[in-house]
Amino acid sequence: MANKKDQKSTKKFLSKSLFLLLFVIFTTVIIASNTLAEVNEGLADLATYESVTYDITVSGDFELIEQSSSASLQSATTNLHLYVQEDNNYVTLISESTSSEGEIADDTITYTFTNKDPLDKSFTYDAKVTIDSTKHLIQNSDNFPIELSASEISANGLEEYLSVTDTIDWENDEIKRRASALAQGHTNLFEALVEMASWVEGNIEYNLSTLNAEASLPASSVLETREGVCDEMTSLFVAMARSLGIPARFTSGISYTTSDLFDENWQPHGWAEVYFPGTGWVSFDITFGEYGYIDVTHIKLRDGFDPAEPATKFEWLANNVDLDAKNLKFDVKIIDSGVFVSEKIVLEQEILAKEIGSGSYNLIKGILKNTADYYAATTLKLAIPDEVEII
Repeated sequence: MANKKDQKSTKKFLSKSLFLLLFVIFTTVIIASNTLAEVNEGLADLATYESVTYDITVSGDFELIEQSSSASLQSATTNLHLYVQEDNNYVTLISESTSSEGEIADDTITYTFTNKDPLDKSFTYDAKVTIDSTKHLIQNSDNFPIELSASEISANGLEEYLSVTDTIDWENDEIKRRASALAQGHTNLFEALVEMASWVEGNIEYNLSTLNAEASLPASSVLETREGVCDEMTSLFVAMARSLGIPARFTSGISYTTSDLFDENWQPHGWAEVYFPGTGWVSFDITFGEYGYIDVTHIKLRDGFDPAEPATKFEWLANNVDLDAKNLKFDVKIIDSGVFVSEKIVLEQEILAKEIGSGSYNLIKGILKNTADYYAATTLKLAIPDEVEII
């Protein structure tokens, strides 16, 4: 008899004249040179690099469980959908290989096992890849609302990225109302998307307890409960974009985090990509607050129209045999790093009065300049350092 099981990997997951300020900030950053060993130990801020070359291993295993003494196996297959996706913007695949049972074809890696013994099976995918920081040079985005012809949608395969799914349920009235209200008055696509992304980031609480669910919550539920993890926050943003006729898709991969919420730095992660006419797919990571780009700690392994698509799929043809699948594991090592990214946003300050009297106060003016000739969005914070004491 034939059996099938699906397993979804757990996700712990300006132009010069326009600067989009998402939060208010005053900060001092000191960047020192770091050795490769320090980078691998997580002592450096990986997000500040222009490019990084990684060795990546994705591994999984499952167990065949005999139900009787007459148990037999004809074949067992594992379809792995998470592997390095080349992208002209920022991903260069140098080499890749699989364990002996694996074969890479189309959009999947298929591992085939024909022997029942041993009952414990394992499979691996290894790749060497260079990730470049992807900051899309969007110089003119005054094209919102966007109008896509049927021929453009068909030629670029955009139909599924405008569709309604169980998870991306953008036809929900509340989603449409919220997206429309946030985008109202905007004639700039990038600006409208940043408005929606920053609203999701600021109003949806990142809550790991939602991982107890068997599947990702629909976007409408995330809007209602105001909580979720990275894939659920991304689903809401994608749903908002699609409700306005903007093609958007869900991207799966691995990212680096220093959050105390996780035991390991490298975690499965999800973010969005949005289609800009004339430019192509542009990244938006709601959880990381990266709009219009992603940094080199993001290793893309898959893109799709819905986060509910399984990462692995198991099939087996057997008699009196069940199959118990385990979670995927990820191992990432840095083998080379490039130079630091040159910051295009300049922060300056001006003290408005040279002297003040007792009991008075002074004002400091913050000046933000975008030195690039393309749009930029960044997250800024205002802080009072412990070293400053008010007497």
